[in-house]
Amino acid sequence: MLLRDIWKSYTLSGVAVSVLKGVNMTAYRGEVVGIHGPSGSGKTTLLKIIAGLERPDKGEVIVDGYNLNMLDEYGLALYRNNVCSYIPQDFGIVDAMTTYENVEIPLLLAGVSAEVRRRKVVEMLDYVGLRDKASMRVGRLSGGEKQRVAIARALVTTPSVLLADEPTASLDWTNAIKVAELFLNIKKDFGTTVIIVTHDARLLEYVDRSMNLFDGSLKQISSPKL
Repeated sequence: MLLRDIWKSYTLSGVAVSVLKGVNMTAYRGEVVGIHGPSGSGKTTLLKIIAGLERPDKGEVIVDGYNLNMLDEYGLALYRNNVCSYIPQDFGIVDAMTTYENVEIPLLLAGVSAEVRRRKVVEMLDYVGLRDKASMRVGRLSGGEKQRVAIARALVTTPSVLLADEPTASLDWTNAIKVAELFLNIKKDFGTTVIIVTHDARLLEYVDRSMNLFDGSLKQISSPKL
């Protein structure tokens, strides 16, 4: 994954505010990258640009050979469902649906057959340790369980890149460690590139490489563990 000279600004009360200022980044296949920075530093904006949910004012995002600048909205939707999965801070899951139904959503959108959907969903629920919660409505799950549902849903299409926005913000430290270790297992078992943004510097102990986003600029803290 390559980010080249990414700029992004917003207009607030008639004033242009620069959020990202010439961000450059390379993420390698099968590594976990942690991006740390204070609230309001542009971490979520950066993830949304990588996910194709927002477009940069300037610069390029290239993932698995796809230049996002060249994709229309339909192409970006296919990209998010097959190449790059995004887990928002609020998990993005539907409380009124069951765990199984939530994880199945990307496969339904992709037109996968019922037999294959069932096999893939069960495999993912086994992987995150939630098979026994398959028929339970998500609204009844704990915060840690909801995060694992969100991870299972993001993984079920076997994306190349997994983006997680503050994945441990609502968890106690014990559950936060479990989620961090799960991301490390994902990169090992699936060869997935995992990008985590967080304001909690403690999580950087559980990533392969750490970076800092401050005042619109991204700087590497530690070298890749390749």
